[in-house]
Amino acid sequence: MHTKLIDAAIKLYAIHGYHGATMRKIADEVGIKPASIYFFYKNKEELFMAAFKQLLDNHFRKMESIVKENQDRPVEEIFVAMIHGIVAHHKGDMEGTDAYISLVTAPMKEISSYLFQHMQRYNQWLSESLESLLRKSYPNITAAEIDRIIKQFVLIGNGVFWGIKLYKDEAFEEQVTLAIQIIRALFDELDEKYA
Repeated sequence: MHTKLIDAAIKLYAIHGYHGATMRKIADEVGIKPASIYFFYKNKEELFMAAFKQLLDNHFRKMESIVKENQDRPVEEIFVAMIHGIVAHHKGDMEGTDAYISLVTAPMKEISSYLFQHMQRYNQWLSESLESLLRKSYPNITAAEIDRIIKQFVLIGNGVFWGIKLYKDEAFEEQVTLAIQIIRALFDELDEKYA
């Protein structure tokens, strides 16, 4: 029941926002009485905190799994796999993506602290992971070069993420193709300098 309630909360948050996603609507979505929700969560805030934590943590775990699954591949291919992972994760759950966008652009006060901590933890993990991958493949790479590549990758990843909502079908596929071409160009440049 926890999972059904969290899924309903995310779906209705994506459609109606926090205030419009009432306990009654969530209960109706799940097929229970509103009072039954209180057996699982003491109030609406607690339910949404659990839903948002799950939403954020699922994204983090997905990115961790992509790096782990591809760790023996060339670093360039890991970066490309991460772009494809962003696309697959967010296009595979558009309700969750809509809720994630709403959460990031207008977080409710109660989740702001967790959101900030999550983003700090994710950014630290991403930076450390990408730095490790780059140092492994390019032992002579400078710290400044690593910093530049990571910032460029984050910028590309953010562009692809927001493109999911801005572009449709072939136009979006073109954006992904262009993002991957930019990543490959970054690595061509690194190969010229450090290979």
